[in-house]
Amino acid sequence: MLVTGGGGFIGSHLAAGHLAAGDEVHILVRPQHQLRSDRLSRAIVHRVALADGGAVESCLQSVQPTLLYHLGTGTGRGAQLPAPEEWPGLADDLINLLALLSAASRVDTLRVFVRTGSIAEYGNAAEYPDEDAREEPLAPYTLALTAGAHYAAALRSQLHFPVLTARLGLTYGVGQSEDFLLPWLIRRCLNGQVSEVRSPDALRDMLAVADCVAGLRALASSDLPGGTIINLCSGQLLSVRTIAETVLAATSAPAGSVRYGVQASQSPAVNRVGANPARAAELLGWTAAISFEEGVRCMVEQMRAQAAA
Repeated sequence: MLVTGGGGFIGSHLAAGHLAAGDEVHILVRPQHQLRSDRLSRAIVHRVALADGGAVESCLQSVQPTLLYHLGTGTGRGAQLPAPEEWPGLADDLINLLALLSAASRVDTLRVFVRTGSIAEYGNAAEYPDEDAREEPLAPYTLALTAGAHYAAALRSQLHFPVLTARLGLTYGVGQSEDFLLPWLIRRCLNGQVSEVRSPDALRDMLAVADCVAGLRALASSDLPGGTIINLCSGQLLSVRTIAETVLAATSAPAGSVRYGVQASQSPAVNRVGANPARAAELLGWTAAISFEEGVRCMVEQMRAQAAA
């Protein structure tokens, strides 16, 4: 099997899971990427830029994967549309997906292609949207993901393998960049630093990375038709304030370690990121098993151990 973005946070956990199962694992990473996970020591690494169509084609022809996971997309940090002169760059992730699908269409061994999206594609949904809900992406990243899902569905009659989309909850865990709220806040609490958390009333569906990996593997093992979209999320919305309070409890930090600021200056604001995971339970037998409290405790323990090493 092959994972694009296999050196990233979710991709490295996914690759490690397949390695632990005894699979031959190939990971595709950017040429300049520095692998930092010992768990990937047995993975076969291919340093290829997704934008280099010829190199991608050569890689796939060499590997001849039966299973391809596509996680090599942007991180979703950009919250606003760029200036008009930068609009052509909005399609980069979509162009890379279409080029990868084109190359994959010439790999006779390939039996399934799994790509990841985000439940943030549904925008500020008032309820828990299911997979049939109309998407309302509010940022360049989720706009490209939504377009990718629809392109994949439209092309299914021309592909000899199904393209399946997993829309993920906000995935967290050990190894996640401290550019993201949860590991950043845990680190600062462990260091005795005071932090300001904005948008305390915003709601988020948090998914432990181990649950995410289990869901992706269940989707890859299914016999669902091409174009299928599955929400992989907990189905529970937590306020950012609750997230911060959970970190305070797990780190035993004083209550004053977190101060709550005003709404983050995003236009438009993403106040609610959630979805309905019932279809994953029905079709895959998958539900999120790790509570947020348990997941945070695990992160705190491992980050403490890393700091002490």
